Amino acid sequence: MTNLTRVTKNLLLAAQFVFHNFRACIFRALPVLFLISVLTYIQSFLGGIFSEMTTYISPFLYAMFAVSWHRYSVLESAKTLKGIPYQLGTRELMFGALSAFSTLFITWVLGFLIQNFDQGTAVTLFALLLIPLLVTLVFVYPAIALDQPLRIGYFLREGIILLPSFIVALLCVAICIFVIGGGGYLLISILTSIFTPLALKIILFVSINLVLVPIILAVTASSASFLYRDVIGLNTEEDVPNSQEQ
Repeated sequence: MTNLTRVTKNLLLAAQFVFHNFRACIFRALPVLFLISVLTYIQSFLGGIFSEMTTYISPFLYAMFAVSWHRYSVLESAKTLKGIPYQLGTRELMFGALSAFSTLFITWVLGFLIQNFDQGTAVTLFALLLIPLLVTLVFVYPAIALDQPLRIGYFLREGIILLPSFIVALLCVAICIFVIGGGGYLLISILTSIFTPLALKIILFVSINLVLVPIILAVTASSASFLYRDVIGLNTEEDVPNSQEQ
């Protein structure tokens, strides 16, 4: 019987891992997030063709950080790299292309179903199509980042087996978001009485883009890598520690 807490445990291990390696996370995330912010800012003025270019470029920039952090999470060799911790090579191009294609495909499917079916049927069909796609992608992304074979059928089978565990993890995440959101709302209410609107806006921008976003991206990547290592197994001769040791 599938362990219902398996995915949740990987999430907790990933959060712990990111906390213990926060400096490395920020070091890798900030240059990419800064570049994306600059492109977004320029896009707001130029629009047109540049706006479309930014939309297509962003997934590949995110991929540079994601691939780097996937590898840092489970490969000892990635932790000892010197200099620039990421690049734009085959891994990043494949990762970014998959991200862009998946987003466009999901958006297209949702639009198609809404246009051709009533709301209840569209939501049901969308869930039935989305679930197998997502439980497969959760293994495909780390496979690309870690130079592993893409065994799509095997990934789908293992993902479906783990589906109850994914549901439990999503419920836990939803509860955490609710609790953190309530705390954040209370904190913002307190800060509103202390800082001016402009100062508060700057504080929130910095907190979200320089702290919260890197943490979310890193925890997501680490969770997927840990799960891949534990469920699929790594085809490598490197010394890869068991996730329980993280």
